[in-house]
Amino acid sequence: MAVSLDMAQDKLLKTVQPLAAEEVALADCWRRVLAGEIVADTDFPPFDRSPLDGYALIAADVAEASPQQPVVLEVVDDIPAGNVPRVAVRPGTAAKIMTGAPVPEGATGVVRREDVREEEGRATVFAGAGVDNNLCRRGEEIAAGEKVITAGTVVNAGVMGLLALLGVARPRVYKQPRVALLATGSEVADIEAPLKPGAIRNSNSYMLAAQVRDAGAEPVLFGIARDEIAAIITRLSDAADCDLIVTTGGVSAGDYDLVADVYREMGIDVLFDRVGIKPGMPVLAGLKAGKLYIGLSGNPAAASVAFEQIVRPVLLKMGGRREWWRPRAKALLTAPFTKPSGATRFVWAACRPVNGGLTVEPLPLQGNGMLKSAVTANAMIVIPAGSPPLAAGSVVEVCLLADL
Repeated sequence: MAVSLDMAQDKLLKTVQPLAAEEVALADCWRRVLAGEIVADTDFPPFDRSPLDGYALIAADVAEASPQQPVVLEVVDDIPAGNVPRVAVRPGTAAKIMTGAPVPEGATGVVRREDVREEEGRATVFAGAGVDNNLCRRGEEIAAGEKVITAGTVVNAGVMGLLALLGVARPRVYKQPRVALLATGSEVADIEAPLKPGAIRNSNSYMLAAQVRDAGAEPVLFGIARDEIAAIITRLSDAADCDLIVTTGGVSAGDYDLVADVYREMGIDVLFDRVGIKPGMPVLAGLKAGKLYIGLSGNPAAASVAFEQIVRPVLLKMGGRREWWRPRAKALLTAPFTKPSGATRFVWAACRPVNGGLTVEPLPLQGNGMLKSAVTANAMIVIPAGSPPLAAGSVVEVCLLADL
């Protein structure tokens, strides 16, 4: 009897923990997960600085300045970005200053360059209201000792920039799971091999390799094993140093579906052998010495859906993520789906934002062995077990696979 999807996910997630941490050069940390919190060792900005090109001065000196009554100040310094002020600003004086340069002692504001005319060492200010707001104060964004980023944060562009800003050249991140991918089946041919009668190319390994990378892990392709127990055992033994081992094919009930026999021969304890989903019901999961082995269907759509719902959350947890699930939302079905669903069904779909809500269209060609719909799908419709055919206009749940 098949276990429920919730039970399968729970069983697998309980068997894994985040991998160990390692220090990695910041340039190589994109989409990795921070293994520790980041504490600022300095204020940012590290000094009072100018947010614009202009003149640093005492705000009260120019508070009443206008085109009709300009204020004339003596220019006592010129401060490019990267330089430090040489003199303090006193009443009646100003310092020419560039964006990002330190504000000199005594200055309480910066007037825009556009509101000033400088001639022969004197600055004539034509507008001075609000110049006291034109200062970036030391530590106004980040204070020394502040916890800036929490552990478990995925390194995106903003995190990369902030880590660089704080001088974190080699952050500690969780190791990426290494995932062995093995296709089984005497009918499966290498993608560069000429197709013989009865053969199909090994699309599964390449499809799953992309899904592995999308889950923040590293795929390791182990090729193809013929439908022979010894051949499959040899390949799985070669993959023993990987963190998770995934096979495709050989998990149904046919005479040449041998992966269950391989598990018995290798001493892999079976956790379950079917999951109540369509497509992708044949899923053989086992555990040996703390390492997970997961066998998926050889049918491409079935393998892809089962990976998405069962393997992906495991990889996200192993890689240190705090959230393991794709976002879900409600959407309006734009076309009928005519099949009843005895098990939880996942349907490749195109989801679109419309008038503040979402619509979703089931894509054609939804068979277990079909991949064409996966090319344009940005969502999967989630149809609960026991559902009748669905009419257009029904409200359905969708699992979002990409940004809309």
